[in-house]
Amino acid sequence: MSEDKYNIQKIIPSLDTFSPFDLSEVDGEYLVRIARFRGTFPFHTHPKDEFFLTLEGSFALETRESKIVLNQGECATMRAGLEHRPTGETDAIVLTVLHKKIRTSKHDFPEVKDKL
Repeated sequence: MSEDKYNIQKIIPSLDTFSPFDLSEVDGEYLVRIARFRGTFPFHTHPKDEFFLTLEGSFALETRESKIVLNQGECATMRAGLEHRPTGETDAIVLTVLHKKIRTSKHDFPEVKDKL
């Protein structure tokens, strides 16, 4: 068992948009993260699947061909290799599970770092 314990309700107020907080590492390969989504992140792909669970608010996951809206309590998995982006006009607090080599922070995308 991990010695780390977090209170998500205390973390949420300090979350910056598209700057995830790592809650846990699982099996040495995957990260469980919490993030604030607002605005439109750039289209991107990953070599591994990415899981999203909306804890508060709502946001959309867009591909070039479709869009799904995830409201509070809803979840979806974005499959590896599928170009996608999260987007939303209001704050959404989202729990994600993804491979630890996948970078999803706005700081990893210089073209939007200061815009989101």
